Amino acid sequence: MRIAFKLLFIAFGLGLIAYMFSLDDQAQEELREELPVLGDGVLPDESDDAEDLGDEGADKDTNEEEDGPVDEGNGMEDTDEPEEQVSSSEEGANEESEAGDTLDLQGGYHTYIGMDADELTEQMGDPDRRDPTQYGYEWYVWNDEEYLQAGVAGGEVVTVYTNAVSGQAEPFTIGESYSTYRDDWSFQQEVSLSGDYSTFQFNLSEADLETRPLVEMDGVYIQLYFDTFEGSLSSIRYSDAETIVLHQPYALTYSRSMPDKPDLTDEEWEQVEEGMARQVFDLTNNFRSRHGLEALDWDEDTARVAFYHSKDMYENEYFSHSSPNHGELSDRLTAEGVQYHMAAENIAARYDDAAAAVEGWLNSEGHRVNLKHEDLTHLGVGVYREFYTQNFITPW
Repeated sequence: MRIAFKLLFIAFGLGLIAYMFSLDDQAQEELREELPVLGDGVLPDESDDAEDLGDEGADKDTNEEEDGPVDEGNGMEDTDEPEEQVSSSEEGANEESEAGDTLDLQGGYHTYIGMDADELTEQMGDPDRRDPTQYGYEWYVWNDEEYLQAGVAGGEVVTVYTNAVSGQAEPFTIGESYSTYRDDWSFQQEVSLSGDYSTFQFNLSEADLETRPLVEMDGVYIQLYFDTFEGSLSSIRYSDAETIVLHQPYALTYSRSMPDKPDLTDEEWEQVEEGMARQVFDLTNNFRSRHGLEALDWDEDTARVAFYHSKDMYENEYFSHSSPNHGELSDRLTAEGVQYHMAAENIAARYDDAAAAVEGWLNSEGHRVNLKHEDLTHLGVGVYREFYTQNFITPW
């Protein structure tokens, strides 16, 4: 009897111990499920879906980092050091906008909206180049003393973008603190458009308000892009109502049909992608210049590697520095015959254009390291549809 009792007691004890281990395993599994998963690159923010309006229609923002636009962390390679990968998440009111006091300024980039294209070139001179876009307008790009992109459609300016310090940006100043504009302007989460687009309303997330609030001035819609690491204004985009609706940079609700985007041929897409690659290059060097860094040189072979990686990600529906077919950055560079002793990579996806992708990268710590790296000397950029790749190298 005593033996049976002891055996029963031992079995009970072993069962209790097993149960405790089971609880510990369960707790560990729950902990693992709660830990964030880091990705490589930056995606636009998709966390704020537009309200479902039934027949009225709805859209959601597809521009932000790793929640919206996608930036695949920064991958770095050095022939003398192990490869590094950094992942980061980040890459879119009232009827009368309440985005601060309405200002009626004479001159300034906001007055370019609606300007005749001939008047623009008389004032600015001939652009350094013209880049087609997927939205039906053409970028006139100036990149001499001050960097400026002016989008022209139907012979009129419909949008303007700059990340250069200029008096023409008044009442805004590149480099001015976020707190200054937060105090002077009332950043709204709901911004309704006017005129033919009075039934359209953008719904900004808290992240949008911190990184790219939207204000209205004299009927022009202005996106203020902020560098969250420095707490300062990084770039500015001015648009008319139709153009900002075409871009859909924020979650959007509406009750009429959307304006149509052009249906591009493969050849037309190729021209758009080449233009965006050059814009990424220019904007990257402007960012470096503002931080006292040497400009990067364009490298055509490296740009080809970057383009094929963007195309590979699009066609094979993945987003990573590691290609299932072509391997890591070092493998891809070597296959193209690029000789280097240091290399790094930024990738992004689902941003509405090149400027938005660069803004996404500079607000992501890992990507920002590459943008500002003092030892990297050359850059190749490849864009395919909504996928963006920057390959930085220092040649032998």
